[in-house]
Amino acid sequence: MLIVDVTFMFSVIMQIGLAPKYTTHPLFPDMVSAMIVSAFISIGMNCAFAMLRKKTTDVGKMTKVMKETNEWRKQYTEAIRKQDKVRIEELKKKQAYVNKMTMEMQQQQMRPMLIYMMPSFLLWIFVFPSVFGATAAVSPIYIPWIMCSEQNIKNDQHVDQSGQPRGACSVQGEVFLWGWFLITSFAFSGIISKITGTSMPGIT
Repeated sequence: MLIVDVTFMFSVIMQIGLAPKYTTHPLFPDMVSAMIVSAFISIGMNCAFAMLRKKTTDVGKMTKVMKETNEWRKQYTEAIRKQDKVRIEELKKKQAYVNKMTMEMQQQQMRPMLIYMMPSFLLWIFVFPSVFGATAAVSPIYIPWIMCSEQNIKNDQHVDQSGQPRGACSVQGEVFLWGWFLITSFAFSGIISKITGTSMPGIT
């Protein structure tokens, strides 16, 4: 639900003219410097979010709730599999408590995300596109959607009325700015969570 709401909000903002304006003359024109600097910024933003989570949520309580919820789900699934009606009824009595705890946990998870969202969004609209341009790295391994494809290159290399290329893609494997941030974020988020003590077990 949160992802749907955020996507809808972003689409509305884009439609009123706040789409990113990617510069054709980035502050870091070569891919090496752009890749390194943007990676450090991405890691820094991950650290900032982790510290915000640590300040605004009770990580210990959330971990305990997740473990209790996982244990209840396992027991309930096992009782259904064995058709143990007595055990099923016992576990159903605890279901309201589990649902309440899960809702409180989700609200705590959303709190730092909502605080972090607006400044992060402003950076993505007004700062990063004018500093790095549309692409920020080159990869020898092609990953669809987050890198320039042959079709992207064909479309982008057509010149417009001013004689400039329509887009930034010139070589297959160039990584879009948002794609490079996504890669570095996934690569370091687990490490940062462990270092800051904000990692939590998932709900199974």
